[in-house]
Amino acid sequence: MTVTTWNIIGHRVIGLRRSILRSFLHLLLAVGLLGAILWPTHPQAGEAAPLPTPSGFENYTGAKLGGFQLSTKLQAGLKATDNIRLDPSQKNDVMQLLNLNTAAKSDWLKHALAATASYLSQKASETTDENTHALSATLSGRIDINNELNFKLGTLRQESIIGKNNPLQFSGLLHGTSRSNIIEAGLEWDNKKAFINLLGRHLKTTTHNEIDLIEFSEFQNLDRNESELTLQVGKHWKWGEYYLLAGPQEARYTGSTTILSEDRDSTGGRLGAGIEFEQNDLQGIIRIIAFRQYFDAPSIPDVKSTVGTAQLIYKIDDRWSLSGILERNFDETNITSSGGLFTNLAAFGILYVPRKDLYFKLSPAYRLYEIANTSYEARSTALDASLGWQITERIELLTNVTLSNQTVNDSFLSNYDYSEKALTLSAVITL
Repeated sequence: MTVTTWNIIGHRVIGLRRSILRSFLHLLLAVGLLGAILWPTHPQAGEAAPLPTPSGFENYTGAKLGGFQLSTKLQAGLKATDNIRLDPSQKNDVMQLLNLNTAAKSDWLKHALAATASYLSQKASETTDENTHALSATLSGRIDINNELNFKLGTLRQESIIGKNNPLQFSGLLHGTSRSNIIEAGLEWDNKKAFINLLGRHLKTTTHNEIDLIEFSEFQNLDRNESELTLQVGKHWKWGEYYLLAGPQEARYTGSTTILSEDRDSTGGRLGAGIEFEQNDLQGIIRIIAFRQYFDAPSIPDVKSTVGTAQLIYKIDDRWSLSGILERNFDETNITSSGGLFTNLAAFGILYVPRKDLYFKLSPAYRLYEIANTSYEARSTALDASLGWQITERIELLTNVTLSNQTVNDSFLSNYDYSEKALTLSAVITL
């Protein structure tokens, strides 16, 4: 079960040695910008502090077919790193990256239908076991019963590549993919003054790992089924909206089959409040959720805590924008005798647009990981910088540099003590 208030996945760090850079540039020239491989569309997805997309860099609208708007984005690039596995071994390599995103969305005045698909590939040149692929897809629809009431139904198949700045790392999962199948259904009432939403969600999660950091971790995997029911009641104002939310949640683990495994099944509930606002050039979200999770295993103490997020974006003028975020999340993990992991994040971002076809983003971030009911901690610092050049309406060149360092407070976590420097060059083509 995951208790989270805002999904923010921090990007990993960039820089490198001269020998790596020479190999990287030779390979880049050999395959060409367009023949290389893709990185997820706009590395901004990995930034800790969210920033608005500069004017002129919005997603190209694509083609129109009947009542649907079609768009496809392809990104190809190469990443050089001095720590391909993000562990104490410090093995350097060059990674080929490929990402393809496509979407079809209806423009109907009533009802709605949307479908998306994405494919991500990461392949290292010399480190053969660092070769992963992720395929995700969504299908969702909305039925407008009347002007105030609608019904929504959605399905999602999502694969994400496991790595640092991901809670799964502390379960011994450093390399591989996490796969989720989600079904959501919601009934929403909104009269433009107030709203009431009832949302049901069922999630099945499986993990596929090729490098285990903890012995026997394959017997204590995170394969599980989760169910949540959330009631949200709120009110609209000129500046935004505020709301209260509450609901039960449970997790049933399906992958633990040996005597080494704990019965990690859990039940719990949450109660929270939030505010979302936008006034002139300032927009933000403030959300606080109190929760408690009960575990069937006698060796796992109940987890009772509060999580939340405070996020602000401020546009100073047409050239400068600032953002900041403070966040605390909780994720259930399979760490022995612990209910899960708390992640505390503090980050800010700076966006500079010197001219309409060029932008620069800088985002430092700090994370403190706390394993629940233990004294174990890990501290991570990262600096992410991106430079984007919009050559034409459909072609953009991106350069991303990341620097990161993670330290731990006990030798038990020594496998998670690492640093990395990396450089990513890529081209984005919108079809």
